Amino acid sequence: MRLIARDFENEERFAGRGAVARVDESVCDGCAFCVDICPKSCLKVVAHPHRPGRRTVSVAERACSGCGACQGTCPKEAIAIPGLSTAELRECVRAALRQAFSGVPSGEEPREEP
Repeated sequence: MRLIARDFENEERFAGRGAVARVDESVCDGCAFCVDICPKSCLKVVAHPHRPGRRTVSVAERACSGCGACQGTCPKEAIAIPGLSTAELRECVRAALRQAFSGVPSGEEPREEP
Protein backbone atom coordinates (compact mmCIF):
# COMPACT_ATOMS: atom_id res chain seq x y z
CA MET A 1 0.00 0.00 0.00
CA ARG A 2 2.86 2.39 0.66
CA LEU A 3 3.90 2.05 -3.01
CA ILE A 4 0.39 2.97 -4.13
CA ALA A 5 0.40 5.86 -1.67
CA ARG A 6 3.55 7.20 -3.33
CA ASP A 7 1.49 7.65 -6.50
CA PHE A 8 -0.72 10.08 -4.57
CA GLU A 9 2.12 12.49 -3.94
CA ASN A 10 2.97 12.51 -7.65
CA GLU A 11 -0.55 13.53 -8.67
CA GLU A 12 -0.61 16.96 -10.32
CA ARG A 13 -3.78 17.91 -8.47
CA PHE A 14 -1.86 17.86 -5.17
CA ALA A 15 1.22 19.74 -6.35
CA GLY A 16 1.70 23.10 -4.70
CA ARG A 17 -1.54 22.99 -2.68
CA GLY A 18 0.28 23.61 0.57
CA ALA A 19 -2.36 21.74 2.59
CA VAL A 20 -1.16 19.34 5.27
CA ALA A 21 -2.88 16.63 7.29
CA ARG A 22 -4.90 17.76 10.29
CA VAL A 23 -5.63 15.25 13.07
CA ASP A 24 -8.75 15.54 15.22
CA GLU A 25 -7.29 14.41 18.55
CA SER A 26 -10.76 13.97 20.03
CA VAL A 27 -11.44 11.20 17.49
CA CYS A 28 -7.99 9.68 16.79
CA ASP A 29 -7.25 6.50 18.75
CA GLY A 30 -3.60 6.16 17.69
CA CYS A 31 -4.14 2.98 15.65
CA ALA A 32 -1.17 3.89 13.37
CA PHE A 33 -2.76 2.86 10.05
CA CYS A 34 -1.90 6.34 8.75
CA VAL A 35 1.67 6.05 10.04
CA ASP A 36 2.15 2.82 8.11
CA ILE A 37 0.85 4.19 4.79
CA CYS A 38 2.37 7.69 4.75
CA PRO A 39 4.82 7.90 1.79
CA LYS A 40 6.69 10.76 3.50
CA SER A 41 6.91 9.08 6.94
CA CYS A 42 5.75 12.35 8.51
CA LEU A 43 3.25 10.85 10.97
CA LYS A 44 4.00 9.29 14.34
CA VAL A 45 1.99 7.94 17.25
CA VAL A 46 2.41 10.01 20.41
CA ALA A 47 0.89 10.21 23.88
CA HIS A 48 -2.37 12.18 23.83
CA PRO A 49 -1.65 15.65 25.26
CA HIS A 50 -4.89 15.88 27.25
CA ARG A 51 -5.88 12.28 27.96
CA PRO A 52 -3.39 10.22 29.99
CA GLY A 53 -3.02 6.66 28.74
CA ARG A 54 -4.41 7.45 25.27
CA ARG A 55 -2.54 7.84 22.01
CA THR A 56 -2.97 10.10 19.00
CA VAL A 57 -1.02 10.95 15.85
CA SER A 58 1.34 13.87 15.35
CA VAL A 59 2.08 15.38 11.90
CA ALA A 60 5.49 16.75 10.90
CA GLU A 61 3.93 19.58 8.90
CA ARG A 62 7.08 20.53 6.99
CA ALA A 63 7.39 17.00 5.62
CA CYS A 64 3.69 16.46 4.79
CA SER A 65 2.86 16.73 1.07
CA GLY A 66 -0.91 16.72 1.63
CA CYS A 67 -1.30 13.66 -0.58
CA GLY A 68 -4.32 12.32 1.34
CA ALA A 69 -3.13 8.74 1.82
CA CYS A 70 -3.57 9.07 5.59
CA GLN A 71 -7.05 10.57 5.22
CA GLY A 72 -8.12 7.65 3.07
CA THR A 73 -6.84 4.99 5.45
CA CYS A 74 -8.08 6.37 8.79
CA PRO A 75 -10.88 4.09 10.07
CA LYS A 76 -12.07 6.80 12.50
CA GLU A 77 -12.06 9.58 9.87
CA ALA A 78 -9.90 11.56 12.28
CA ILE A 79 -7.57 12.95 9.60
CA ALA A 80 -8.45 15.54 7.00
CA ILE A 81 -6.54 17.40 4.32
CA PRO A 82 -8.12 20.84 3.93
CA GLY A 83 -9.54 21.18 0.42
CA LEU A 84 -9.45 17.44 -0.34
CA SER A 85 -12.93 16.00 -0.69
CA THR A 86 -13.76 12.37 -0.04
CA ALA A 87 -14.90 12.00 -3.67
CA GLU A 88 -11.58 13.36 -4.98
CA LEU A 89 -9.66 11.08 -2.64
CA ARG A 90 -11.64 8.01 -3.73
CA GLU A 91 -11.01 8.79 -7.40
CA CYS A 92 -7.31 9.13 -6.71
CA VAL A 93 -7.29 5.74 -4.93
CA ARG A 94 -9.14 4.14 -7.85
CA ALA A 95 -6.68 5.62 -10.35
CA ALA A 96 -3.67 4.42 -8.32
CA LEU A 97 -5.14 0.91 -8.05
CA ARG A 98 -5.94 0.80 -11.78
CA GLN A 99 -2.38 1.81 -12.57
CA ALA A 100 -0.87 -0.64 -10.06
CA PHE A 101 -2.87 -3.58 -11.42
CA SER A 102 -3.08 -2.60 -15.09
CA GLY A 103 -0.94 -5.54 -16.22
CA VAL A 104 -2.87 -8.18 -14.28
CA PRO A 105 -5.68 -9.87 -16.25
CA SER A 106 -8.97 -9.99 -14.37
CA GLY A 107 -9.66 -13.30 -12.61
CA GLU A 108 -6.25 -14.77 -13.39
CA GLU A 109 -3.07 -15.22 -11.43
CA PRO A 110 -0.29 -12.78 -12.34
CA ARG A 111 2.18 -14.31 -14.77
CA GLU A 112 5.86 -14.36 -13.93
CA GLU A 113 8.20 -12.74 -16.43
CA PRO A 114 10.88 -15.12 -17.78
